[in-house]
Amino acid sequence: MLTAKSCRTSTCVTVGGDEASIFAGDLAKAILEILPKINNKNVKVFHYSNEGVSSWYDFATAIFELSDSKCKVKPIKSSQFPTIAKRPLYSVLDKTKIKETYQINIPYWRESLKKCLKILKDK
Repeated sequence: MLTAKSCRTSTCVTVGGDEASIFAGDLAKAILEILPKINNKNVKVFHYSNEGVSSWYDFATAIFELSDSKCKVKPIKSSQFPTIAKRPLYSVLDKTKIKETYQINIPYWRESLKKCLKILKDK
């Protein structure tokens, strides 16, 4: 797991380069916005993630850039982290249905990351 300590104790961290991330604050906001609009007669599956495409590598690199860290990030494949779960090679979610059904605006991942880092810094 990538933590602030990872870069304080090392000059380089290894991060998966083929999986995406999401800001939980944006997901929570979307859920609260959608809840009053839900019609329980039809159950449907909706996808949600921040706008834009990012891997954990992109995410980690952005964290260190925005934190003015000199830590290097080395991308590796998820296959180098063996898990029981089977993962697709490319898993960007299509959010068209949730955006059109509930008319929600989904923030871009990098803007949400800036917001999250500011919250953490201010604590």
